[in-house]
Amino acid sequence: MNTSTNRTTVKKDFLTNLIDLFTEWSLNWIPDSMVFVLLLTLIVFAMAWGLTAHGPFQLILDYTKGFWALLTFAMQLCLLMITGFVIADSKPVHFLIVKLVDCPKSVNQTIVMYILVAGFVSWLHWGIGLMLGIVMGREIAVRKRGMGLHYPFLVGVIYSMGVLSNGPSQAAQLLVATPGHIMEKVTGIIPLTQTTFSPHLLVTMLILYIGLPIIMLAVKPHKKDSVEISEATVKEFSMVPVEINKEKLRPAERLERSRLLLPIIALGILVSVGNFVWLNGIGRLDLNTLNFAFLGFAMLLHGSSHSFIASVSKGVTTTTGIIIQFPLYAGIFGMISNSGLAQIITDWFISISTARTLPWIVFLYTGIIDFFVPSAGSKFVIEAPYIIPAAQQLGVSIPQILNAYTQGSCWVNMLQPFWALPVLGAMKVRFQDILPYTFITWFWVLLVVSFMFLVWPNGF
Repeated sequence: MNTSTNRTTVKKDFLTNLIDLFTEWSLNWIPDSMVFVLLLTLIVFAMAWGLTAHGPFQLILDYTKGFWALLTFAMQLCLLMITGFVIADSKPVHFLIVKLVDCPKSVNQTIVMYILVAGFVSWLHWGIGLMLGIVMGREIAVRKRGMGLHYPFLVGVIYSMGVLSNGPSQAAQLLVATPGHIMEKVTGIIPLTQTTFSPHLLVTMLILYIGLPIIMLAVKPHKKDSVEISEATVKEFSMVPVEINKEKLRPAERLERSRLLLPIIALGILVSVGNFVWLNGIGRLDLNTLNFAFLGFAMLLHGSSHSFIASVSKGVTTTTGIIIQFPLYAGIFGMISNSGLAQIITDWFISISTARTLPWIVFLYTGIIDFFVPSAGSKFVIEAPYIIPAAQQLGVSIPQILNAYTQGSCWVNMLQPFWALPVLGAMKVRFQDILPYTFITWFWVLLVVSFMFLVWPNGF
């Protein structure tokens, strides 16, 4: 009996040490995304100088041509992130979250409910899913305290929902569905019916969606081994905001809190979106229409301009990287596409791929690049000039390549802490604490996507 216990302890210690080493390596050697875009600029500059006919001055001009190409796309992504945050931050959504959390009576039921709800919302809009997942996770931790729910496991489940976010709000699919995008001369306009809503990707996402609750329940720590949320954290999460005495407000302040003005504008926006969907179908959604819809819902849910603007102010903090880094990535795009480097990398992809293996290779390659450029929108600007021509030359469906690309981005997020930062900060845990569970999610996605893109790439 003692020997068995010692062996178990050794295994746990080995796993813990391995996770700590991996996390420490990531924190030591994976720089801030701003640092990496600067390093990547120099690397691409050096590659283009050494491999193409363009000299330093020409490459600077190539960089300048591309620099301004993504201003519209950057603003579109900022709105996508802000509106997602603002919807999840509204009182009606929080009220609904509390009602949902109170329904399950056991830990297992709670985990299944959480994954089904947060997973679907993450698929619908990754920004809303991220924020809703955090709010719902905090409520679960507080309201289910005493039931033996291991707190780091819960946070690991929260972050794992990101692998289900390959849905209508993914930047790459929305970009190519929007008229005037940077690759339109190469790809044309590709509607969401061919990418996000393609049967192949929908079945892939459904398998992941159904499998995650089963896998998470299988690895959930037993009650006797669980460490629940601390009393101090419960008090922090349970703080009630101070109510304002409306009778003491000035007339201007009452107007700011009026629940009449904003809903009128919101309803007008939603009528316009409804008309678009009625005439064109949901498969014709583009980035502008989706942003318009979520802006309308955000306004309607908050009701007053005071609440709406306060939430927007908090949501803007999530867009810092996009605002300043997207033009820099656009400059890299300019060097890759204008210097001829794109064709060289395209030829390399073709040399190691076949029509059958290219989507899977793009999935793996994108996952590797995601360690350094953890934004699917930014990364697509870098990869599009060569993965799309490679697909065309090998006769591979471009929508299939786009779906493999976005799944690769969602996949490797489970192993690197960039997108985990909002979750870790809100839930008060370390990345080391949740990595055992997110690694299991990472492995599950690898198995499913490898099967769907290698074994059954044309199953539908």
